[in-house]
Parts: sequence; structure tokens; C-alpha cells
Amino acid sequence: MGWSRRVAALVSGILLGGCVSTGTAIAASGPKLDVEMFGSDWARPGQLVDLSLEGVPRGSKAVTAISSAFSGPVALKWSDDAGRFDAVATLAMSDKAEVYPLVAKIGDRAVARNKIRVLPSQRPSFEVQALYGTAARPGEQIDTEFDDLYPGETGTDFTVRSTALADPVRLVHDNQYDHYTPRLFTGRPYLRPEVKDGTYAFDLYGPDGRRVAEKSLTVRAARPGDSDYLGKARGPLFSPTFDLDTAREHGYRVRAGGRVYVLWKDTYPDPGEENRLSATSPAFTQPVNLRRDDTKAADGDDPRYYAMATVRTGLTPGTYPVTVVAHHGRVKRTGQLIVTGRPVAKRSVTAGPGTGWLGASGGLLVLTALGVYVVRRRRHPTA
Repeated sequence: MGWSRRVAALVSGILLGGCVSTGTAIAASGPKLDVEMFGSDWARPGQLVDLSLEGVPRGSKAVTAISSAFSGPVALKWSDDAGRFDAVATLAMSDKAEVYPLVAKIGDRAVARNKIRVLPSQRPSFEVQALYGTAARPGEQIDTEFDDLYPGETGTDFTVRSTALADPVRLVHDNQYDHYTPRLFTGRPYLRPEVKDGTYAFDLYGPDGRRVAEKSLTVRAARPGDSDYLGKARGPLFSPTFDLDTAREHGYRVRAGGRVYVLWKDTYPDPGEENRLSATSPAFTQPVNLRRDDTKAADGDDPRYYAMATVRTGLTPGTYPVTVVAHHGRVKRTGQLIVTGRPVAKRSVTAGPGTGWLGASGGLLVLTALGVYVVRRRRHPTA
């Protein structure tokens, strides 16, 4: 089935929901019965279908959906959020490949109709695939899934084993992404970063320890000519705060004993770089590990990594190199950091006497007191 297929199914459901909402706005008055399925207009025996009935008063009683595709009547419940009656129904495993009529009723009165198209059952299938391209990279995540929605299949404990993985991976059912297929079990493990190029077997084991299926996957590190071989790195850049968008590559100044943020950007980082990247410099008290920026501020941006470094005290003012090595040594970039010998003066509410807001306030108080003293001297001259 593949990860892309599950995402496509989710998107199709969202789009279908959008079309339903739009259609409702322009449709003629009267109840409307809609059906959402895995393939937008089809489903397999045992899969779930979402039913919705619009245009029916909230207080209606005994609202049901009837179809021979179900094992019995399905009760629809009112949803305050959607402003309609909703239900989730399961197609019977015994369903044949045909089109089944569907009717919504209030009590014994039919108020809306639709149809459900059911496809033939599919034999259990096991898939292992790269998330991007045809070959998986060492250290990269892959997609593994087992779909055994088929009459007679049972069990929920499935495990994938391979020499390309550090540990066995248990497949689990994801109710959000795999809503329509209740017997779809998935996992997204990481390949070992040190795994060599080659084709690896992935074995699926059932709850009784018996091997159920086997698939193979090609693993290949980036090579010259590949878009991600050298990535597209930029840095190291420097910034005084976590506002990394204002970071600079050249001419940044920091005082001895101060701190500086180091930033690294790369369009195509090697898998696992978040555990290997570091910035080294004779100006730093120690090398700093650059960690991946997973905050919302990085959404839509190239992958970026950062760390805060402490500059050694007592350094001679001058220019010091800062080096970052990436892509297993294939990329090495050095920036220049200017270290000054004295602290940079700052004005703030926490400044000492005579500086910042508190200093100004103190001066104002002194002038006020002096003015009061002069006025009193004039009103009461000495003898």
C-alpha cells in the first residue's frame, strides 16, 4: 500500500470533505446523505466508512443508516461541531464486490439515499520502502507496513527484523492516518547510520513468532552526482541571540568571555547529521554540538542546526576560525569570528548606577532634590 498511498487517502478524504461542504451550500434544501471511504468512492470488506446526514433537525429521534453492506442498522448521532448527524460504520467482511444501496431513516421514514461501492478483498500484504526515491540512505527513516484486512486474519503483535535496523521494530495501528483500515499496522524505523550499501532483507514476524512475510530494500549512500551528495550547506553563521534569521557569516564581533550562537543550514543534510555536527574553534572553551532546529520558526526553511558557544576569557583581540565538518567529511566550511578584548557596554533596565533607565531615574531624583533645597534657601535666608 505504501506511506504515499495512506497520505493520498487522507488528503482525498479532506478534499472530499471540502467538496461536501461546498456542495451543501449550493444544494437544494432537503436532507443529504454523504459517504466518505478510503478511496473516496470505494472501500474493501472490513474497512470503515464515515456517514453524515445534513439537513435534518437536531432533535430528530431514531436516525439510522441502513444497507446490506453493514451487518445491521447504524445509529447516527448529532454532532454539535459539524451541525449534522454522523456515524462510523464497518463494512461486513462477507461483502461481495458490488454496489450496495444506502438509505438514511428517521424512524421508519426514508429521508436520503446514497450508494456504497465495495471492491474485492485483498490478500495480506507487507511493504518496505524508502520515504524518498528508490534507494534508502543510511541513517534515514523508512516506511514499513502490514495490511492483513482479510477474512480470518487475527492478531495485533507484528514485528519487523533486519540487519539494516539497530533493533526489531514493532508495527502498530495508527488510528489517525489508518482510520479506514482497522488492520493496517505500520512503523517508521531508522536504518543504522553505518549500514553499508546493499540489498537487505526485512522479515515480518507474527504474534506467535512465526515469520509471516519477507521484503527487500536497497540501501545506498549518496554518491558524486547525487543532489544530496554534498548537500547545499551555508555557514557557519553567527548571531547574538536565538533570532537566527539575522545571523551573519562575516564580520561578527563578540567580546572575550562572551557567548555567540552558531548556525548551520543545509538543503540536503546527510541522515543522522543532528548527532554528528559540531562547531570547533580555538576561541571556544570547547567544541559545541549543533542540534536540529525543530521549532515552528524553522517551518518551510532549509534544515538548520544551532548551538550556543562560550568564548574563552583572556583571548588576544583578533580573528579566530570556526569550523564545521559535514557529510561524513566531504564538506568542510570555516567562518571567521572577531573577538574583542573588552566587554560591550549595554543599556538596560538592569544596568548599574549611572547607566540605562535606572541611572537616568537616579539622576532625575538628584536634580529634583537639589531644586527643592534651593527653593527652601531662598524662602528662609540665613541671618
